[in-house]
Amino acid sequence: MITLEPYQLVDASFSPWRPIYLDVAQALSDHISTPRIEVLHFGSTSAKVGGKGIIDLSILYFSGERENAITHLYALGFQDQHSKQPFPEHRPRKDASVTYQGERFLIHAHVIEKDSDEHHRQIAYKQYLLDNPDVRAEYEEKKRNILKAGVHEQDSYVKHKAPFVKAVLNDIGE
Repeated sequence: MITLEPYQLVDASFSPWRPIYLDVAQALSDHISTPRIEVLHFGSTSAKVGGKGIIDLSILYFSGERENAITHLYALGFQDQHSKQPFPEHRPRKDASVTYQGERFLIHAHVIEKDSDEHHRQIAYKQYLLDNPDVRAEYEEKKRNILKAGVHEQDSYVKHKAPFVKAVLNDIGE
């Protein structure tokens, strides 16, 4: 049984990738999914890339049903995004944490329209990383270098790694 708990903003850090991330994401997907909402695990934890260890999920709603998806997330215990610069209202992120097998995991739930361009980019990006271990290693090195440079605040950390992500998306023609 999954019980969502309050999110706790922490400094960015680096942890090697672990298979438990896939287990947590599957348990959350089973908990969140409905006949009208699908869940996609994406981001580093889905693509075997070390990093902060935050589980990124896309909450995929059918066209015109964004508010229903957001209401569903709130009912499960998600809160508004913990950030000084949150995603816009038309593409929100909701945050929570979960304790799984005695360990706490942070969850970012990105509310995205099913079959949108962003949904397809997430799938392509994840698959590209899974198919290219050299790119995964390069991404991990980039993350370590950002932390070595003293960037630990989450919003700043994300901004520093964004050029790498954008370059990969460019490489795969998205």
